[in-house]
Amino acid sequence: MNILITWSNKWIWKAIKESLENKHTIFKVSKNPSKDDNFFQCDLTKKEKIEQLDFWDIIFDVIIFNAWVWYYGEFFEQKLENYEEIINLNLLSPIRLLKCLEHNINKDTKIIFLWSIASKKFMKHGSVYLASKFGLRWFAWWLKEEWKKVYIINPKIVDTDFHKDKIILPENVKPIKSEEIVSVVENVILGKELRFEIDL
Repeated sequence: MNILITWSNKWIWKAIKESLENKHTIFKVSKNPSKDDNFFQCDLTKKEKIEQLDFWDIIFDVIIFNAWVWYYGEFFEQKLENYEEIINLNLLSPIRLLKCLEHNINKDTKIIFLWSIASKKFMKHGSVYLASKFGLRWFAWWLKEEWKKVYIINPKIVDTDFHKDKIILPENVKPIKSEEIVSVVENVILGKELRFEIDL
């Protein structure tokens, strides 16, 4: 299979890439430089950069959207530029990129949004981040009415250093492992997981 993954250089994204690359042909899009094969460098917060991407005549069997950014803090503590980056990357880049991919997909292409349980719950000090997550979730919901093979995966806090020094978890809340997310992604790709929305 040809699988396109956005932002694949660390944390969950790295685990997914490493799990899939021995079984499928993986194409990657990220603003961070890479020497990987089939790599396309692109700042997904920039509309004009997305429009310049050229995936030739590749037909993707699976597209995994998991590029996102988060700035933690009270609303008026952050710069407007930070909020624009959140909206551009978390909400607008999947929409823009998917539109640019209309000649690289067909009705059998699976579209997977690796998102967050924050798209369904309220979280302190994350107003614009939550807005981006809520917005993309509803985009995915209605896209499924047209496309059918759309999936959204909502992990809770993941066992990485992404949230280090930002969130203190209650004692009864245990982070999930990246491997659990990878397993669900693989099951969606293989057709073993058919639910539109999967909460982890």
